[in-house]
Amino acid sequence: MRIFCILCLLLLCMNVSAQVVYKTVKVDGSVVYSDVPSDGAEPINLSSINTVVVPALNNAASQTTRRLNPIKKLIPEVQYLVFIRSPAAEQTLRDNSGAVTINAEVVPKKAGKFQLVFDNQIVKTQSKSEFLLENVNRGAHTIQIDFLDNSGKILASSKQQTFYLQKASALINAN
Repeated sequence: MRIFCILCLLLLCMNVSAQVVYKTVKVDGSVVYSDVPSDGAEPINLSSINTVVVPALNNAASQTTRRLNPIKKLIPEVQYLVFIRSPAAEQTLRDNSGAVTINAEVVPKKAGKFQLVFDNQIVKTQSKSEFLLENVNRGAHTIQIDFLDNSGKILASSKQQTFYLQKASALINAN
């Protein structure tokens, strides 16, 4: 039994000699390769070792990019949420001087900048999440807070919401 196994292993290790393959070009231009000779077939000798040449990449930068892209796809991008804590949506504020304090919060917490959009105009950009406005006119106002990274890219925005500011009237009823 041992001798039989050794003989089988020796047969597997033996080098296979090259074989002849026949190439035939048909009338329509297609090429057929076969190990059976046919009319008009040309014999092609194949070596016992097949080799493949892999082209080199253009540059080292493309190698780095190709290696990093699959990893980058595995790491999910952090999603930030911005909430306006005060004033509440549709809240009516009463202040004769027109002072309004706006507080925001970002989740998850991260260092960055907060940008206040007041009545569809960018009013302030700062690192604090609290904004103090003065001399705001009475009436309805819309606010929105954008959260920016240090380069100025907007990472998240709050929903736009409305608040109302009331002031005491200076008119006196003269009855």
